[in-house]
Amino acid sequence: MPGKKKVSKKSNKKPIIFAVSAVAAVLVIIILCFVIGRENEKANAVEYGVPVDYEAEGYIKLGKYKNIPYSVEVTDEDVAEEIEFILDDAEAYEKLTGTAKEGDMVNINYTCTIDGNIIDDYTSEDEYTTLGDEDYFAEFDEEIPGMNTGETKNITVEVPEDYGDEIIDGKTAQFAITLNYICGDEIEQQLTDEFVSDYSEGECGSVADFNDYVRETLYNDNVDGLADNIWEKVLEDTKVKKYHKGELKNAMDETEKSYANFAELSDYTIDELLESFGMTEDDIEDIGKDAALEKMAAKTIAVKENITLSDEEYKNLLIYYMEYENGEEQSKTLEEMEADYEDGFGENPKDAMLRENVKNHVKEWADITGLK
Repeated sequence: MPGKKKVSKKSNKKPIIFAVSAVAAVLVIIILCFVIGRENEKANAVEYGVPVDYEAEGYIKLGKYKNIPYSVEVTDEDVAEEIEFILDDAEAYEKLTGTAKEGDMVNINYTCTIDGNIIDDYTSEDEYTTLGDEDYFAEFDEEIPGMNTGETKNITVEVPEDYGDEIIDGKTAQFAITLNYICGDEIEQQLTDEFVSDYSEGECGSVADFNDYVRETLYNDNVDGLADNIWEKVLEDTKVKKYHKGELKNAMDETEKSYANFAELSDYTIDELLESFGMTEDDIEDIGKDAALEKMAAKTIAVKENITLSDEEYKNLLIYYMEYENGEEQSKTLEEMEADYEDGFGENPKDAMLRENVKNHVKEWADITGLK
């Protein structure tokens, strides 16, 4: 009789080779993810101030940037619209005499001195302030109430360390304040010889000459704004296929920083600042995207036209845009100038100066008419 067939028990253990393969597969996936991540990080990296052809890389479709037609001519309609705007925008109030009190809107002149030196940036005439609204320094709201119209009073202002202007931060400033008048009801401004003389600071003496004065002012504005206005046409004609992640992140960070800096200087929160401008967070995002487009367009044109920026050109542009006074730039290093620019404008200076250089080239290539 044949013996019973022995049935072996099935093992629950997985083959060693399978376990090793599984570990290897996981390691491969980890390595691939790391490599892909590094490649993506490298692809999205941005070197400030370095031209890149973002059109060739598929990010944008560059519009026309040469021979752009642009006229600086000023029409009669332009002049009429500007005069209407000037009158609508001008503040005019009944001029009341008497003693100022908290809550009054007043018109003042003031001269600021520190250590006996006049500080031009904090010296002005014919300024309006509502007492108690903290339009200026707290001492203004404390000292002007009780003054009589026509009176001049010297007050001392202890400027906070963090006021936001190194010229007066933490300094003791003396202000000579003259109370010109207390403001009554607002009145509609009329085009008179006195008004046009005040508006033009004496350059235009009569209503008969005001049209020519406004026309010349508008023409000069058009000429001064050539680079910006022509550049705007380039951007309007440039299409974004997709945003370069690095450029977009930099642009968003810089936009948010610039608004944060402005809010701090204005003693506002970001929300309060945006509300004062009638803006929302969505507007900030749109501005950031526009800034990213500018960066990509400028760097692309720089590649296509072999536009470079020497160290000397870079430094001179920084000095020009920072508007240093009294040879202040002579005591500053390049790194200090870069820090000044970034603090003031919230943007990387290398990117900014490359863009401005490209804008100037685009202006030179434009077909400009109406120049005198």
